[in-house]
Amino acid sequence: MTDFLLVHGAGQGAWTWGQVWGYLTAPVEHPPRLYSPRVANRVFTLDLPGHGADASGDTTDVRLEECVHAITRAVERHELKDLVLVGHGFAGSMVLQAAGQLDKPPKRIVLVAGMVPLYQRTMLSVLPQKTRVTFRILSVLSAFSSKGLRLPRSAIYNYLCNGMDPMEVVHSVGRFGPVARRVLTTKVVLDQPEPTSPVTYVVLNQDKILPPESQHRMAQRVPGVDVVELDSCHQVMLQQPRELAEILLKYV
Repeated sequence: MTDFLLVHGAGQGAWTWGQVWGYLTAPVEHPPRLYSPRVANRVFTLDLPGHGADASGDTTDVRLEECVHAITRAVERHELKDLVLVGHGFAGSMVLQAAGQLDKPPKRIVLVAGMVPLYQRTMLSVLPQKTRVTFRILSVLSAFSSKGLRLPRSAIYNYLCNGMDPMEVVHSVGRFGPVARRVLTTKVVLDQPEPTSPVTYVVLNQDKILPPESQHRMAQRVPGVDVVELDSCHQVMLQQPRELAEILLKYV
């Protein structure tokens, strides 16, 4: 059986994977028979440092290395085997780094609109210029407030959750937390020149944060990558959870 570790994107948390988790762990038959096996073995999520349940503190100094270590520690603590390691958004680079540090590489890495910058470039560098300028402005303003960089609700509605039912966005918008600025502005250097595992890149065709053409370019930076497309906004876990789960279940 296959274990999954699902790693969330910037300013989010384990909560984003709730519906995907449900589809991954649902019984094969409905209604299930007694002792009916689940599709996946175990599915784990985690809150990266400064995110989710850990977002109440100051996220300003959260480091990329801390986040990578949190991923490797989760794999070791739960003794995950036959692992499919999934990273969304800025967690793309993190799971690639973490995979290179594990004693046993994952059997598959899945990057969901994952940020994969060029060597010695930051994750911020992969965003469109307008988005980078907006990020810098928000960073300056948040420095005066001492409350961390939080995305405006308009950005969440129009760029992260574009195309979603407004009421669905209402149910989750308050759960978005501060963005770890230092992580996005740290130069990324992968420990391994090539991934230690087969990689699938899920391109989100309606993504306004990371345009699909940018995602395709980043995907091609990964040798031997398998590219899959979904018609979804950046928050595919909320908009198309069943479809994303079906993609992941191909690697069971």
